[in-house]
Amino acid sequence: MNIYLDMLDIPGSNLKGENPQPRFREINANMYCREDGTLKVEEHIGYGVGCNVRTLPYRMQDRYDRSENMIHVKTIVMENDYLKATFLPEYGGKLWSLYAKDEGRELIFVNPVFRFANLANRNAWISGGIEWNLGHMGHHMHTSSDLYCAKVISPDGEVFLRMYEYEAVHAQFYQMDFHLPDGARQLGVTVRIQNARNVDSPLYWWTNTGVCLTETTRVFSGTSEIIYQLKPDLKQNIPGFGHCCMPEQPNMKGIDLSYPLQIPHALEYFFQNEKTQAAPWEVSIEQDGKGFMERSTQPLRIRKMFCWGNSIGGRHWCDYLSREGCGDYIELQAGLAPTQLHTDVLPANGVVMFTQLFGTFSAGQQARQPEWEEAAGYVEDCVEKILPASEVNRLHMAYVLKSTIPIKEILHYGDFYGGLEIARREKAGESLIVPHLEFPCPEPETDFGAWLKVLDGYMLPEKNIPLPYITDEKWLEYLEKVGIDGNAQTKFQMGVSLAENGKTEKAKSVFMELIEQSNPWAAHALASLYKRDGERKEAAYYYQLAYEWENGELDVSFAEEAMDSLIWVEKYEEAWDLFEKIPEEARTENELLLAAEAAVKLEKFDYLELAFAREYSMIREGATILSEIWYEYKSRLESRKKGIEYRNAQIDRSFPLPRHLNFLMW
Repeated sequence: MNIYLDMLDIPGSNLKGENPQPRFREINANMYCREDGTLKVEEHIGYGVGCNVRTLPYRMQDRYDRSENMIHVKTIVMENDYLKATFLPEYGGKLWSLYAKDEGRELIFVNPVFRFANLANRNAWISGGIEWNLGHMGHHMHTSSDLYCAKVISPDGEVFLRMYEYEAVHAQFYQMDFHLPDGARQLGVTVRIQNARNVDSPLYWWTNTGVCLTETTRVFSGTSEIIYQLKPDLKQNIPGFGHCCMPEQPNMKGIDLSYPLQIPHALEYFFQNEKTQAAPWEVSIEQDGKGFMERSTQPLRIRKMFCWGNSIGGRHWCDYLSREGCGDYIELQAGLAPTQLHTDVLPANGVVMFTQLFGTFSAGQQARQPEWEEAAGYVEDCVEKILPASEVNRLHMAYVLKSTIPIKEILHYGDFYGGLEIARREKAGESLIVPHLEFPCPEPETDFGAWLKVLDGYMLPEKNIPLPYITDEKWLEYLEKVGIDGNAQTKFQMGVSLAENGKTEKAKSVFMELIEQSNPWAAHALASLYKRDGERKEAAYYYQLAYEWENGELDVSFAEEAMDSLIWVEKYEEAWDLFEKIPEEARTENELLLAAEAAVKLEKFDYLELAFAREYSMIREGATILSEIWYEYKSRLESRKKGIEYRNAQIDRSFPLPRHLNFLMW
């Protein structure tokens, strides 16, 4: 077995920086979710808990486009006689490729392009491979960011790969130890998550595996009981679930859910494997009986299937995330809680561990028989023969013993949140809870290192752009000591931290002090709080003020939010005037899309025709903005032809929506 650094040469584009503005959490940490009365009592526990929007201290990664040039992406490769695993350390440790050398085939979906889209918690996400989602609902905070990667050598001579980070939203240290010893036919990963706080924390983990989708792809897990997705409440955007049994769900009679390409629209369902199941699993199988298999220890018991569906919009999504005709995939996922709108609990200072194994699968034609129960029973027997539950648990116990071996060599560096947390703990006299992991402390003269001054009672240095955010409540104690009479940078960071910790009125007061000094960052932050709380007029006022003071010198986000806020308050002429003041070569994609919202109201059809011909990289999963603009455009054209006055009530959604504008999931 060998571990080595390599490079992936692939057409695509790189990220172009981060958005410096803070994105504040929702006031209510919990999300309201529906159900149809069929969920079991225990399936209500943790439902929606801690699932509302939250990003800080991390910044949004919304700076990218759909250009295609040959780029070079750093990789770490693990390889033995049977498998070759290629990881991307700069992108959350994503497993980009898992190649079965003896069978000559890929086991997972490998995207032919490096193409970002707006699907992650911080925006930027790439389809394909296997990703490791910790902390908060959705594609995790490190989806498109660096992780620490290191070689570890155990006393028995095994060399394995460790990836690790500190997740600063929920203060959790996490690591993934990847094992591929000589002769192994499965790649193993042992996950260790530790709560750094002395209070309970929401626990969220989902391993997302992209596998190729064909007309014959069939999916199985170790139970017939599933939680299925209710038809979305599109007006209020409230998600919901119910409980039923495979292979059909009540709102989709006559469709065998185990065949994803038979499903007419985007859909997810969750296999509710029992807590007593020895080693939960999930497989996908093709016509020839070959496929992909994943099996784990407890408590990672839930399995999920997600597909984009067989609608025009769903198939377009697959092309949009990849290349036309090359992006057909589904996701097989494994989690700790009944759905991704559930969280478990990680006790104060607690640790949770589990092991997953990934490899090839093969079965006979019995796996394709129409009776789902019989096919599933046969597949389960095949899983047990290929990788017995006893072997899964034996490997887990062996890998757990190696999970606290100190690292030998760092191959790639992550961010500095872990180093700063360790520095804070040392200052406060708190114990070092992960001595086997190395988190370098940032140099004092760097942007992250400036925070070390706060621990020693000094202000942060002044900068034109805000320093990286730290919003942990324990750091707020230090900020408040130096920020009351501090400089603008220190006060601004204190205001951000106060807002993120639920002290909204106090935060607004801090921002107002800075606004009296014509500080555009404070005006923008105050506007964002008003926006979050639904106070549109106040938000629009302060967004305009921030844009005026910034004067096009600091960041494009000022103009984007100013345009957006004018559209909320239906000042379409003003939004269009602002857009026209922006030099054509400097217009961002967000501004072009916002201009289309204003243009349809102002019946600037020449602009709209150009806007509809343009490709956009920032379309949010589930967003209908382009289709709604197009329907209104067609309805206004029709009214003009007929010589009648247009009214919003006349929007006709029966016009056939062009495929390249169709991002509808239902």
